[in-house]
Amino acid sequence: MSQVHGQTSQSRRPHTNHRPVRADIRTVSFRLKPDPPHSRLNHEFPTNYIRTAKYTFYNFIFINLFNQFSRVANLYFLFIAALQLIPQLSPTSWVTTIAPLLFVLSINAAKEIYDDYNRHKSDGEVNNREVDVLLAGSKPAVSKWQDLKVGDIVRVMRDSEFPADILFLSSPDDEGLCWVETANLDGETNLKLKYCYPATEACKDARELAKELEGKRLECEHPNEKLYQFEGAVVGSTEEGLDASNLLLRGSTLRKTEWVLGVVVFSGDDTKIRRNQQAAPRKVTQLERHMNVLVLVVFAVQVVFSVGGAIGRHYWLQQHGDDWYLEASRGWPEFGPNTQGALVTFLRFVILLNQMIPISLYVTLEVVKVAQCVFLNWDLEMYHEASDTPFKCRTTTLNEDLGQVEYVLSDKTGTLTQNVMGFVWASIGGHLYGRDTRSMPGELCLPKGLKLDTPHSIALDPIIRKSIERRSSRRVHQENGQMGLTTGDFFFHLAVCNTVVPTIGEGNEPVYQAESPDEEALVQGAKYLGYTLMARSVDSVQLNVLGQRVDLKVLAVLEFNSARKRMSIVCQLPNGKIRLYCKGADTVILARLADRRQNRQATREHLNEMASAGLRTLAVAQRDLSEAEFNEWYDKYHKASVSLVQREAKVEEMADEIERNLVLLGATAVEDKLQDGVPEAIERLSRAGIKVWMLTGDKLETAVSISHSCSLFTAGMKVVTLREEDFTELAKAELALTQAHQDVVRLASQQRTGAGTGIGLVVDGGALAVVLKVKFQDEFLSMCKKCRAVVCCRVSPIQKAQVTNLVKCKAGAIALGIGDGANDVGMIQAAHIGVGISGREGRAAVLASDFSMAQFRFLSRLLLVHGRWSYKRNTEVVMYAFYKNFAYVMANVYLNFFMAGFSTQPIYNSALIATYNVFWTSLPTIAFAILEKDVQAETVMAAPELYMEAMRSDWRSFFKSLSRWLFYALVHSVITFVWPIYALDWPERDGKLVGLNAAGVAVYTAVIITVNLKVAVRTHHWTVINGIVIWGISIGVWFPFMYVCSLLWQWWELLPDMSGVAQRLFSVPAFWLSAVVGAPMFSILLDFSVMVFEDQFRPSDTRIYQEREQKRARLALQESTSAASTELFAAGMNGMGLSRGVA
Repeated sequence: MSQVHGQTSQSRRPHTNHRPVRADIRTVSFRLKPDPPHSRLNHEFPTNYIRTAKYTFYNFIFINLFNQFSRVANLYFLFIAALQLIPQLSPTSWVTTIAPLLFVLSINAAKEIYDDYNRHKSDGEVNNREVDVLLAGSKPAVSKWQDLKVGDIVRVMRDSEFPADILFLSSPDDEGLCWVETANLDGETNLKLKYCYPATEACKDARELAKELEGKRLECEHPNEKLYQFEGAVVGSTEEGLDASNLLLRGSTLRKTEWVLGVVVFSGDDTKIRRNQQAAPRKVTQLERHMNVLVLVVFAVQVVFSVGGAIGRHYWLQQHGDDWYLEASRGWPEFGPNTQGALVTFLRFVILLNQMIPISLYVTLEVVKVAQCVFLNWDLEMYHEASDTPFKCRTTTLNEDLGQVEYVLSDKTGTLTQNVMGFVWASIGGHLYGRDTRSMPGELCLPKGLKLDTPHSIALDPIIRKSIERRSSRRVHQENGQMGLTTGDFFFHLAVCNTVVPTIGEGNEPVYQAESPDEEALVQGAKYLGYTLMARSVDSVQLNVLGQRVDLKVLAVLEFNSARKRMSIVCQLPNGKIRLYCKGADTVILARLADRRQNRQATREHLNEMASAGLRTLAVAQRDLSEAEFNEWYDKYHKASVSLVQREAKVEEMADEIERNLVLLGATAVEDKLQDGVPEAIERLSRAGIKVWMLTGDKLETAVSISHSCSLFTAGMKVVTLREEDFTELAKAELALTQAHQDVVRLASQQRTGAGTGIGLVVDGGALAVVLKVKFQDEFLSMCKKCRAVVCCRVSPIQKAQVTNLVKCKAGAIALGIGDGANDVGMIQAAHIGVGISGREGRAAVLASDFSMAQFRFLSRLLLVHGRWSYKRNTEVVMYAFYKNFAYVMANVYLNFFMAGFSTQPIYNSALIATYNVFWTSLPTIAFAILEKDVQAETVMAAPELYMEAMRSDWRSFFKSLSRWLFYALVHSVITFVWPIYALDWPERDGKLVGLNAAGVAVYTAVIITVNLKVAVRTHHWTVINGIVIWGISIGVWFPFMYVCSLLWQWWELLPDMSGVAQRLFSVPAFWLSAVVGAPMFSILLDFSVMVFEDQFRPSDTRIYQEREQKRARLALQESTSAASTELFAAGMNGMGLSRGVA
């Protein structure tokens, strides 16, 4: 027998290649000896120092200020402050703008300093970690990570992270293997097996490595972000190809291996983890976009008032400019004796009215969003006790968008289902096994470790167990008269064809490490039926087959990926035969059969039946190869695997060449049960008007079955299907899409007449690829909008992201993506809101998400309760911010337009202007935004339809609501200005008027009380904190503050405008009757009147449910009061009886 080539350590045969160094390839020299002075070895590569911090001590002030003034509002107030620095131009002190602006900038800067300080600490801790560096002829030297250079030989110890991307050279393992955990890279928690460079497998120290690597160099691809791809070769007199299985990545951790030796290939910012650490796309909420437009609208209003003031000033001066007491020419002589100039007056009005735009709005929103996230994280209703996983906000900027989600795009496996796989059915030789396992006879003996409630119920099938127990290794005849393969061959295949790695656990039983839960389930099922995978190495597989040891030599492994949808392994059997084992998606495997009649129809029927039961399916096949055939293929395959140019495509071509003419063994069915509460959650979301789309890689029948079981599709729902076969040609696809759209329109029309319970749409992967083309996108999305639920099956990760982008960009609604695996990251990042599920597929989805949770069922509470609350609260914050500033600033308009001759005279002094937003009106709205509950959580969960009020709010309803708020601001500003001004416009007993300063304070007092009462009226859920900040601080503290300010001029010559004002006003009854009581009460009375009218004639859904809550609360109070009275009466009677008895 001739030598069989393969991927064994003995038979890896390098190819000679004396090629020159190429510019498009990275060339690394091994640093085997100490560098001579002025050495330039590998000098072109970056150091291993990394920095995640945004700032340094020197650039912080410049970068932070640049970032902050990128906000239009901050830039606007900086412009106002600059104008105020011109004393004769500004009607108000520069302090009134600079002080609040500095406060806002300081809060943001302090937050940035704190965050960046933590980044610097983290960077320092990482950069100063230590690792052993090996040089020939000397002892290992301890080096800091930041001092490592490309080409250094390093030794990494067990449970340590790798300091750079390292080519694996050697380990204590005889076969040159090591275990690596990559959870920090891709979120995968399962350990992965890595293989060393074969030539250095036996080298255990620097001297041996130096001898082996002398005269060689490493050629590889340039740095990139692809975690699972690496193309390289060690080149000298011979060449040996390297791939991703030989590369140990920075961020991963060495496990179960005492140490490894390796050479630094990529350092610092060239490492793959750093290449992947790109900033997540910045997501801006719909409320923020509305707010930015609102700022421009309010600025336009401000400009209109300023232009009106400039024009009014011009005409007023024409009539009164010559009045001797004005001395107009002394103020601005350069503009002539009769005018100040239209431009100057315009700018003075811009400065005077600048607080129409609330300077504290952005900071207030940031504060309340952070606080809302704290309460979200504390919600025990979204805590999963079984896994000890709390809900977590990973961003604080998207809270209000949670209240407007219209589309939820969800992964299936691990998101809607548990991702706990059980091997349940098998189709073997045209027969289906596993359907009736629960009726297994009690006397059938179970193997060790197998229980009746096992998820791998295929092992309980009495027929298949008896067949295996008879060791049915002989060929059996099938119904078609052809010689078939046995049940044993099928399970032998499952035990061999996988990448599962066993380790020996307690009781000498194998414990399996698998990257795929499906593979683990198949291997476990085979184990329970007597086909146990015992050991796996780079070149061998050891099985225990019905008690007998079987050793196979591994010649090649063609790994699974989402494009191939299959995996294969080529092995040499103990009898010398060479066999290829292949498993994968049924559509792929069935198309590669040698005899397409062989059990194909029966297996296809079984596959459809499995899928209809909601099971995940794979087809299983094999092929025998001759030695000559294999050797010829392997030579070409090996050349492809060491190529540094388009290696992946070349290897794929060689895999396609050998994975043909397969013999079908059968098919497997794996069950993935639904998570708890999924049907109820989807039902609630549907009632809330949210459309749920399921994007899955499963076949169509499986996806439809799961859709019914999770209530995505309901009984009586009409389902329209777009199948791949109808979209093979462009013209045919256009016709099929048009026909489907017409069907959906017809069904939607029937829905409106009361027939039916909704429309469902199912899109196969091939059809989806066509309808995602630009030509069909609009029609496809128009059809989807009319459907209650959409299911896309056989989708790839990139298609998930494409579908999400389509909904996000063209549906005009908020889209939420939710998933649990690395293949969901694109969808999660593309959506307006990304939610990661902490599951068995690692933490990649969680790390890419905006919010994370343990189970899908918590999504309903997140959206319906917290999302709705956050939207209503934060919208109210924005509306209130503009309302209170309008109500406050309009007094300046009234004074100047109707009383002060357009002179830009401020009615408020500097102390009042500087403290209005910070001290007297901020805390109540912050408390409201954190604590308000318009209805209780239980009410919303029982009546999800309440969510629609927030979800359907668009820019029209936003600006309609704003107009209403500004109308109230206008009315309240008139009342709070006119009433105090005219009430105080009477001489007191001493014959003096209170004066403009005191009148301004009175108006200011009326405004403060009114806008705080507005918050009180809008508050439905009262707490002690609300009462303290409204009555105790914002209103209660104002009066002693005013009194103290009135004394500061006497004490320290501060605030001359406030001198004696409080003493004067406090002694005037008109002040208390007008500013403190009259104007605020009358203003709020108007609000009450409108509220009562709407409650009686146009109540909202929210108001109806509020009244129901109040009625229930009253009934509960009456019942408790009645019970307490009864108990008290009974106690009294007992006491009287006892007294009489004593007497």
